[in-house]
Amino acid sequence: MKLLKNIATTALILGLFNTALADTATVMIDSLSIRNKPDGEIVETIDKNSTSPVFNYYKNWARNNRGWIDSDFTKITETSPNILFTETIKGKFLLINKDMEGSTKIGKITLNAGKVYPVILIKNDIAVIQTERGITAIPRKFTTIFNGKFPAGVILKNASLINPETGREITFLKKGTFCIKLKDNLFIINGYAGNIVPISTSSNAYLPISSILNKLNMVIDTFNSARVSSAITERLGYFPKVLPLTEDDIKTVTLENGKKGVFVNIKYLFYDLDGSEIKDRKTRLILKKGNEVFWQKLSKEVFRSSSNVKFIQLNIFRFNGKGSFEKKGFVAVGITDYKNGICDAPPEQFMDRTESELSEDLWFFANQVYERVENGN
Repeated sequence: MKLLKNIATTALILGLFNTALADTATVMIDSLSIRNKPDGEIVETIDKNSTSPVFNYYKNWARNNRGWIDSDFTKITETSPNILFTETIKGKFLLINKDMEGSTKIGKITLNAGKVYPVILIKNDIAVIQTERGITAIPRKFTTIFNGKFPAGVILKNASLINPETGREITFLKKGTFCIKLKDNLFIINGYAGNIVPISTSSNAYLPISSILNKLNMVIDTFNSARVSSAITERLGYFPKVLPLTEDDIKTVTLENGKKGVFVNIKYLFYDLDGSEIKDRKTRLILKKGNEVFWQKLSKEVFRSSSNVKFIQLNIFRFNGKGSFEKKGFVAVGITDYKNGICDAPPEQFMDRTESELSEDLWFFANQVYERVENGN
């Protein structure tokens, strides 16, 4: 009972143990909001490549020393060891080395090889142990006894519990799982004995760039076709066209666990109704809501193309009227918000949920004009 009490107490305070050694988060997008709580108010922003310790996690949110950040837009570096030992447990354990049967007050019980039980009493060649179905006495043959003081604590990284005899996985171990070290790399976890092997994933996860490029260009073609035939384009005589993407317009960064961050350069240039470029003036975007929906669709296509994408950042460029393109901001979407349906939400909700920073000089009209135009006034 004392052992069970120790385990229960440890489980209750795992949250404290997880803060003892901090991971490090590096911002991978142009700027990232710091909030007063998960999904809370923005209190400040931090720039790309900024690093900070992470003291706690809640879903996709990570708490640093200044507030909460969306970890989808960061690269997490685990600086902690595999296991954090927090206490010592004194006891006696019995490891079953070969399947056998025992008898309890409620009937027979099968004791599988690899299982570990607390020992109540040892007398001659008989061991009395506590099982899930009650107390039973078994012969000590084909068992191993461990007696003494054992380090105990929590696993700080996802791992596998491996059978030391067969090399096969017994079970997946989630970060935060309680464990007792019997000797060397032999641990008791959830009643089983095995070796703890941290899970490592490939840092070269495959991303189908050519396929992504083709799908994004299809979205761009559809967007341009809608713009050239719109009523406002007919009145103005020109429209901001999105140039087709090339492989140079897509860049990736490798994150933890083989995940990828994807950066896509979106370039706008004025065209007249005859299909000629207009290069003697700055390009400005005309319809705000239409462009926001367009960015939603682009983001959605990237996430749909690969499960390895952790975030996408759209870099928004416009022709500056002086022979080159200039960056006027970005829109970034994280995998968690994508899974929660943000790319299918109304555009105003999409922009509220994204990490974005766009120059007012990017737009053709003032905000008040957009509100009237897009509301049908």
